[in-house]
Amino acid sequence: MKTGTFAIGLAVAAGLCLAFTPARAEEAEAVKGLWERDTLTGDWGGLRTHLAEKGIKVTATYTAEMLGNPSGGIKRRMVGNGLLWADVDADLEQAMGWKGGAFHVTGLHVQGRQLSANFIGNLIPVRDIEAAPSTRLFSLWLQQSVLDDKVSLRFGQVPMQEEFFTSVVATNLVNSAFGWPGAFAANMQSGGGGFPVSNLGTRLKVQPTEELAFLAGVFTGNVAPGTNVGNDAQKRNRSGVDYTVDQPPVWMFESQYGLNQAKGAAGLPQMFKMGGWYYNGRATDQRYDLAGVSLGSNAAGAAKTHRGNWAMYGIYDGMLFKEAGTEDLGLSAFLRVTGLPDDRNQMPFYFDTGLSYKGPLDGRDDDVAAIGFAYGKMSSALAARDADARRLGTATAPDHDYEAAIELIYRYQVTPWLTLVPDAQYIFHPGGTTTLPENSRKTIPDATVIGLRTVFKL
Repeated sequence: MKTGTFAIGLAVAAGLCLAFTPARAEEAEAVKGLWERDTLTGDWGGLRTHLAEKGIKVTATYTAEMLGNPSGGIKRRMVGNGLLWADVDADLEQAMGWKGGAFHVTGLHVQGRQLSANFIGNLIPVRDIEAAPSTRLFSLWLQQSVLDDKVSLRFGQVPMQEEFFTSVVATNLVNSAFGWPGAFAANMQSGGGGFPVSNLGTRLKVQPTEELAFLAGVFTGNVAPGTNVGNDAQKRNRSGVDYTVDQPPVWMFESQYGLNQAKGAAGLPQMFKMGGWYYNGRATDQRYDLAGVSLGSNAAGAAKTHRGNWAMYGIYDGMLFKEAGTEDLGLSAFLRVTGLPDDRNQMPFYFDTGLSYKGPLDGRDDDVAAIGFAYGKMSSALAARDADARRLGTATAPDHDYEAAIELIYRYQVTPWLTLVPDAQYIFHPGGTTTLPENSRKTIPDATVIGLRTVFKL
C-alpha cells in the first residue's frame, strides 16, 4: 500500500469520527480544545467517560511512517508502513462485580512494505511495527488477582514480549531489537512470541513485597508450525487465531527487583531482572546432519536435532540522573544480555544497551531523546559450516559473524495526541554477514536507514 493511502485513510477516518460524533461532543471537549485534548477523536460525546465509569477503557493509536535506506542493503528503497492498534481493557469488578477480574483484547491492522525483509536483508527488523500486511488478533486474555493483587494469573492469548524481557527505557527506540530481542526472534520456533504473532499461554505473577516480584509462564512453543515460501511464520498465521496446542511448550521465568518504583519516591527508580526460558521440543544443529556430516557438504542429509533449547538473561533498567524538582525528567539507561547454546542457535549471544533523556530542551518536558545499540553474535558452529562449505567447494560465502545496529531518535510531542519521531540507524553486517541474493561472492553492504514516524492517539 502506498504511503499516500495512509494519509487518505487517516483523513477519511478522522472525518467520519467528526461527522458522526453527536453535537454534545463539542460541549464535552469545550474545556480542552483540539490541540489540548488527550486524544484526537475526543470523548466521543461522553461515551468514553461513560464506559470508563463502568470499568471499560477503549484506546487506539495509528502509527504511520516513511523510511528508507539511502545506502547499503540489498536495494535502496523508500517504503511506507502503517499500524492501527486498538485495545479494550475491562475491570471486571467494576463492570460486573467479579472481584479481582480483568479482561483485555488487542487487535492490529498492519499496512505497507517491509524494508528489512525486502530490501536490507538483516535479521533484526529496523522497525518494531514491521510485519506482513494483515488484520489480526494480537492478545485476548482474562486475569484473576487475589491477596490484594499480590498474586495474579493471566491466561489466554498472551504475548510473551509484553510479559518477559521488557525494558521501559528501551521502548523509546523503534528498532525491533529494543522490544522482542533479536536472539529470541532468530532462535525460537517461528520467532517465538514477538510482534505481530503471539502465543496461547498462562502467566503467573507473585509480588510478595513492593520491591520483589516473580513471574512464570508456559506458552505454546510454536505459534505457526510448518513451512511456507520464505518460511514466514506471520503468513502461516495471518489472522492470529490459527491456534495450535499440540506443539511442545516453552516455559519462561523471571525475577524482578525494583527500587523507588512508586510515584513520588525520593530516590532514583532502578529495576533489575533475571530470567530465562526452556523449550521442550527439538532444536536444529547448526553444523551437522544425523550422520555427523557437515551441512556445508552436498552429501549432507537431514540436520541433526537436539532435545530442548534454552536461554538465560539479565536486565538493568533505571534512572541515572533526575532534574531537581521534577518527577521523571532526566537521564535513564538500559542493558539487556542473553545467552543460548551455540550448537543449536544461529544467534547464541545478544545484548542491547542505550540511554534516553526526557525533557532534553527547556519547555519540552514531554520530549525524549534516545540512543541505542544492539549486537547479536552468530554461532561459531554456523561459521564452521560456512568454512566447511568453502573447503568442499559447495559455497563461497564468508563466515557468519555478527549483526549490529545503532539508532538515534527524538520523540517530539506536538500535542498530547500527536508525536513526531525522526530517527536514524546504521545496520552493521546485515544477516550476520551474508551474501546478496544475486551475487554469492559479495556480502550485503552495511545499511543506513532514516525515517519519520507519526503517532496519533485516537
